[in-house]
Order: sequence, then structure tokens, then C-alpha cells
Amino acid sequence: MKLLHLTAFFCIAVVCSPAADTLWTSERLPPLVRMVRIYGTGDEQQPPVLLIQSSSAPAGASLGSLSLTIELDVAASVPPDLVAVLQHCTATWEPDNNPFTLDPTAARAVVLDWRMAPPQSRYYTHRAVVQIPSPTLRVPVGGNWKVLFYELGREQRPLAEARFFAIEPAAECMLTVLTDFYQPRHRAAPSARILEASVGNVRGYTDAQITTAVFYRMHRWYEPLIVRGTQGTGRSSLSLRSTPTTITGLVGGIKRFRIEGIPCENDYRRLDAQNPGLFPRSTTPIRLPMADLRRRGQFGLWSTSQAAMLTSSVAPSDDEYVPIEFILDPENLPVPNEDVFVVGSMNSWHPSPEWMMIYDSTQRYYRLRQWVRRGQHAYMYATGHLDADTGSVRSLSFEEFEGNNSASGHTFVAFIYARSLQAGGYDTIIAACSGTAL
Repeated sequence: MKLLHLTAFFCIAVVCSPAADTLWTSERLPPLVRMVRIYGTGDEQQPPVLLIQSSSAPAGASLGSLSLTIELDVAASVPPDLVAVLQHCTATWEPDNNPFTLDPTAARAVVLDWRMAPPQSRYYTHRAVVQIPSPTLRVPVGGNWKVLFYELGREQRPLAEARFFAIEPAAECMLTVLTDFYQPRHRAAPSARILEASVGNVRGYTDAQITTAVFYRMHRWYEPLIVRGTQGTGRSSLSLRSTPTTITGLVGGIKRFRIEGIPCENDYRRLDAQNPGLFPRSTTPIRLPMADLRRRGQFGLWSTSQAAMLTSSVAPSDDEYVPIEFILDPENLPVPNEDVFVVGSMNSWHPSPEWMMIYDSTQRYYRLRQWVRRGQHAYMYATGHLDADTGSVRSLSFEEFEGNNSASGHTFVAFIYARSLQAGGYDTIIAACSGTAL
């Protein structure tokens, strides 16, 4: 920290000369993106599912919103010049280079709605709020979408992204969650789920066009479970676990996508950081009241089955970040060959190097100090392998410390994809449904 202070002082001294000022301006650092989240406008618990052509939606289609809200928190001296760019993707989140999926007049917008952080905020300074759709950001077709944020004039690499789904309703869908078993990698219960999405009342598409179903745990959009083709294995991009899948055709007008052996996992740990009395404004990390222990599938007093971040009860003057120290006691059973991460609503359920824990061999526990937005959060401890070159995490598993409980109430979501023959061909979503074993 002292080195940072010295560096800042040196920069201030250098900019006194015109030549140095020019150099400093051309080499300025980009704004720091602290967090990005997206949800159905008006309800933080709504998934980022946008309904388009809503007048044709079948009766009972309740999963989805008519607009979405993106919040982007940054640290910068002034509101930065950011550009939001829409990108259409395939069902597996690969960029779709088909230009006809975009509205050329409304696929790019300068971010203008900036809001100041509370005066006492130390972690972020400005919050951008982006609404979709808007006059400058329109979603003409269904499918997987990303909003990529760039700094104006520096658009080689995005600073952040927000994922959402757009549905062109053309079918009805029902998700059934059944009990199953699997072979665990860790010493966990073999309880698992079977997810089966049934699609019927299809309008405008043939059986051959309905190609793919992708399952997610609600609000965990970086862990797709993909079922496509005739039969084979599904795969999560994070866990790399292969699971049996089957697809049965339009028998009686119904097509079924089925994936087996999905671990039940455990209910989420709950962190309530709303109260400034318990989590005061400070630069010193606030340690949670007790060290977290291995749960081994047992529910604790502070657990929840919902994975969303909730901040609506936080007063605007308190809407800031607080430094928190996570302590995980492995009970003398650390994981020697894997990394340990805190994964939850505070980082959009997306593990990263910044959220990797360090094992303290003297105290014999894992620890992590991080800033967390004030509100209610759900989180868990995961094991995996960090790729030092790319910063990505693979072989992610939540069963090592959390256990595997068949009574967990996770909500699952299924998206049904069809290959549209319009606009040069693209993957669109024609139906979505949710369900839980409980």
C-alpha cells in the first residue's frame, strides 16, 4: 500500500510539465470494473431473460421480463467514456458472426446514465445503469446475448460483459426434476438430479430445427449443461463433468431433452451484509463471526436455496462495498492438489483469480479478503484448477467442502433452442421453463 501511495505522488509531480502531461494522458489506466450484474427490471430475483414479441407468448409463459437492467460499478476519477455493444452468441456462448442478427442502428450505445457512489465509498466511485431494450440497444432476435463494455477509443478488449437470454416464444415447455445417482469425485453423497425438459405446441419450427436444450442453476449463467444432437454426453464448461444425455423426438407432439447425473449440491451459504452496525464502514476487513466449516451436506443456520443478490432493502446512502475476510476451516483436511474459491452472487457465480483463497499453513485455514457489495448474498466454497495463463477456472466442484444434499432446493432453468432459417440462420430460444425437485 505504501508503494501505491508513492507511485501516486510521483505521477502528480510529473504532470507539472506539459510534456509529461501528454505522456500521462496517452498512457492513462482504464477504469476498474468492480462488478457487473443483470436482472429483470424491477425485481432482483428475476433472471436476465428478455421476452420479445411478447404478444405471441403462449399462455402461462411466466419466465422472463419485458426489460432488463444492467448495473456496472467502476472506480474512476470521473465517469468514464464507456460504450455498450450487443453481441449475439450461439447456444454455447460462442460469438455468432452473423451480422443480420443485429439491428445496425441500435447495437451500440454510449453509456450515459451514471450515478455517484455514496461519498464514503472507498471501493467504487460510479455506477452505470443500462436498460435493455432502449432506443439505442434493441434486441431483434432471440438467443444468447452479451453486452460488452469498452472504453471509448480502446475497443480491442472488453472491460466487462453481461450475459442475458432473449426468447422468441414459439413453444411451451415444462421442466421436470427427478432424483438420480452419480459417481462423486470427492467423499460426498452420490445424490444427483435428472433434468428433463418437455417441449410441445411448437409453432413454425420442424423437429429437425429444435436442436438443443441448455440447463442452468438459477442465476449461475457461467455453468451451462448442454444437451444437443441425438444422444451422448452433456458437459458443463466449468466443471468439465460429462453426464449422460438423451433426446427423444416428437412423440405425440412432445420432444424431450434429458440430462442425468447432475449433483444435487448443498443449499447456499447466506451472507447478510446489509446492517452497517454489523458491517461498519472500514478499510480493515471484517471477519465473519465464526470460521466456516465443512458442511458435508448438512444445512446450517445461515443457508438459502436462492442464488440471487438482494440489495433493494439497502438505503442509497449505504449502497457501498465493505471489506470482508472469509475464513474456511478445512478441519485438517486441506485440498493439496486443487485451488479453493469463494463463488457466489457477489461475483456473479463466476470464479476468478481475485476470488481464490490462500491456505495459511500456520493457522491451518483458508482465507480471503475481498470487497462485497452491501446486501444479502448467497455463496459457497468451490475447488478447481486455476489456469494461470488465461485466468479461467476448470474442474469446478462444490462438493469438496459443501457436501451433496438431496434435500437442497436449487431452482433449475431450461432454455430450448431452435435453428432459425431467417436472417442467414441463427440459434434462437423458443421456450424457457424452470423447476425444482422440492
